[in-house]
Amino acid sequence: MTLRILIVDDEPAIHEVMDAYLKKFLDDFEIITAANGNDAVSMAEDCIKQGHPPDFVLMDMKMPEMGGLDCTRVLTKLGINNIHLLTAYFDKDSMKQAVEVGAKGVLKKSEGFASVAKKVADMVRGTREPASASHHA
Repeated sequence: MTLRILIVDDEPAIHEVMDAYLKKFLDDFEIITAANGNDAVSMAEDCIKQGHPPDFVLMDMKMPEMGGLDCTRVLTKLGINNIHLLTAYFDKDSMKQAVEVGAKGVLKKSEGFASVAKKVADMVRGTREPASASHHA
């Protein structure tokens, strides 16, 4: 089944860069993009109605309308549980808040998008059944 990755960021360039880098590491995925938390919630609800919720969410922390922490809290209540926050402003408080709202982890924009994409790809592969991973052996 195609992996569905939801990228939530108010910078359109981030969506494009992540898509380009993810293509280097993953072959069977689709990206759904949202510019803010409100859009992300409605897109996630649509995906759930279609019977294929996002397999992975990459969530910017600082966005207009609904920020990443609030959005993560809502998506977690909807049953989406593979959410990782993406932030340029990382500190211990950010990590603590991320965990409190249900995020699985925090990725730093400062480490570069190639590195972030590789980590996302590795985590996404981990969500697949081991049987499908053996095809690449």
